[in-house]
Amino acid sequence: MKLSTFVTLTLPVLLSGNAVMSNPTFCGFASEETFTPQVKKYIEDYHEMAIVEMERTNVPASITLAQGMLESGFGTSALASNANNHFGIKCHKGWTGETYIHESGENFNGSFVKIKSCFRSYTSVEESFQDHSDFLSTRSNYAFLFQGKRLDYKGWAEGLLKAGYATDPRYATKLISTIENYDLARFDKYTNTVLASNPIVEDQGSNEELDILKFKIQTLESILQKSELYKAELKELLKSKDQKVIDLQDQHGKITQELNAKIGLLDNTLALQSDVINKLHDQLNSLADLQKNMLSTDPLSDYFNPDGTVKEKVTIFPVRKLDSKGVFYQSGIKATIITANRNLIQIANEYGVELTELLIYNDLISYTDLPIGTYVYLEPKANYYKSGRELHQVVMGETIHDISQLYGIKLSKLYRRNQMKKGEEPALGEFVFLNTNNDNKPELRENPLTGSNDNNFSGGGTSYLK
Repeated sequence: MKLSTFVTLTLPVLLSGNAVMSNPTFCGFASEETFTPQVKKYIEDYHEMAIVEMERTNVPASITLAQGMLESGFGTSALASNANNHFGIKCHKGWTGETYIHESGENFNGSFVKIKSCFRSYTSVEESFQDHSDFLSTRSNYAFLFQGKRLDYKGWAEGLLKAGYATDPRYATKLISTIENYDLARFDKYTNTVLASNPIVEDQGSNEELDILKFKIQTLESILQKSELYKAELKELLKSKDQKVIDLQDQHGKITQELNAKIGLLDNTLALQSDVINKLHDQLNSLADLQKNMLSTDPLSDYFNPDGTVKEKVTIFPVRKLDSKGVFYQSGIKATIITANRNLIQIANEYGVELTELLIYNDLISYTDLPIGTYVYLEPKANYYKSGRELHQVVMGETIHDISQLYGIKLSKLYRRNQMKKGEEPALGEFVFLNTNNDNKPELRENPLTGSNDNNFSGGGTSYLK
């Protein structure tokens, strides 16, 4: 192999795994003399960083420098000055470092607009160069760029635009012009695989293919290392999210349990209120039916004859049909009726009941002749009227004892429920409560009726008129 001329490269010693190169000479580039001081300074200050990142991640140094120049205005933009951000990289999801809010120009459908965005903030420019290389080498939308040739800066420029690095449709053209105007492609030919201060002879130089292979291996190792770090971060994030989900599920369970308890309590309260309302409706309906009956019938028909004269006898006890044994049942109590040929003594003998017991059953003090049709109970009367009726309106000549016999309710119960004393009689038209307590005592008759039998009723009078 023909020996080439000696090429002198001044490479510094590799420190802490990062290659730092000395400033390359600009001799031999005709256009260098036309560079502005600002351009010269940017190239001199940052070309080494670009080369080091190229060797670490395979991002061409020319692309890194051109992007830095365009995005940072040769290091003079507010974003570069205040946040050391030379590449306009925004925060993006997953960024945990410092941030900087900055107004930038964006191209939307051909219109140039300014919007405020969150950008990454670095402690140094070197950190910005490193993050730029990591940003491109670890994101899937830029992966295709690393499959091409490193020296193909045009392919890289067009690929960055295609991958969405910038919204400016002329972004690739601007990168290529910057690289060619300032001859930045020359930095793509540097490599840190040969570190020596002595002249390099081509025959004794490194094998270019082997160097490229080593570089690709280094790049893959760097990418894998970054991937493992991202993987670990994602695992921690997922673990945190899972714990939040568990906490939310527990909280949801407690809230659901509390709501169910409140709903159950509300259902019970509504059910009780519904029962009360239904009972009130029933009572109102009963009163309405009673009022209808009172309005539809002549309340004096039982007391006066058609010609207007007073009836000698008032019908208090409706006729009841007797069974074969001569009995009927009122409120579940066995009873019979006084007839023309049957009085209390005859009834006691007929049914084998002691006369004294028969008097007690019917709230009588002593033997007396009862009017025909009067109900006589053969066993103790009930505490309640079992046919559902609640009220009884007093008719002419009717006594509290008559009402007790009519419904088969103990006389003492009627006294107590209507706040009456023994011997008191309700006035005509007053209501007597049969099963429930009356809040108000009924109006009393001024002159209680007394019968022809020396008041032999236990607290009442006779059941007929003279």
